[in-house]
Amino acid sequence: MRILPGIVAGALLLTPLFLNAEETPPRVVDPKADRIMERTCEQLKSAPAFSVTADISYDDVLESGMTVQYQRYDEVVVDRPNHLRIDGDSDKGPRTILYDGKTVTVFDPDKNMYVEVPAPDTLDATLDKLDEHGVELPLEDLMSSEPCTWLHEDVWDGFYGGRHYLDGSFVHHLLFRAADADFQVWIQGGEVPVIRKVIIEYQDKAGAPRYEARLSDWNFRPTINAEEFTFTPAEGASRIEFRAANNTGEGDKP
Repeated sequence: MRILPGIVAGALLLTPLFLNAEETPPRVVDPKADRIMERTCEQLKSAPAFSVTADISYDDVLESGMTVQYQRYDEVVVDRPNHLRIDGDSDKGPRTILYDGKTVTVFDPDKNMYVEVPAPDTLDATLDKLDEHGVELPLEDLMSSEPCTWLHEDVWDGFYGGRHYLDGSFVHHLLFRAADADFQVWIQGGEVPVIRKVIIEYQDKAGAPRYEARLSDWNFRPTINAEEFTFTPAEGASRIEFRAANNTGEGDKP
């Protein structure tokens, strides 16, 4: 399951506390919150291409119980149905991820090393394949051709929090709850609605680690150059074998 990142501060009043853990709670979502989220996801779904910048922080809960927060920065370009580029930097150093409809490449410019793996001919299928290997791409929910399936499949509680201040303007603030995570979404309204911030609190994981992303520089008409999605090794670059990520949720994410 992919869930768009966010966190709920405090218990949602609609949460039925008496439910048995194995029961599926009834879906009680504020129609206004539902409508704003659907409209925003429809904008993403209908866009043949887009670019966005993300400042991301996420927690790693150590065995001692102490929480460590990591940071990363990503510039994402999506050209549907089968092109993706992510240029990022984090505690583990810079990484470039490329998908050209045939191959996924992860390049480490500091070490001049790269990994290449065959990929399906659509971005959706490629995201699914990477998930099977334990590889999570930053903001992968936004890249899907159906970016809001989680809203009806996984969310069972939610409400409209109001128009709240964020980075110099007032935006819609939505709060949702799913079986394994609470999350908040800040959405800038207008003719072209966009997600400005998300926070997730993973209730199903020890220590309830948090994930936060601030999204900026949305562009639904980016200048696309097909060559920017294809990797050409620099002189002396070393190709290494792909190693599937662990599924413990610990450490840095790609």
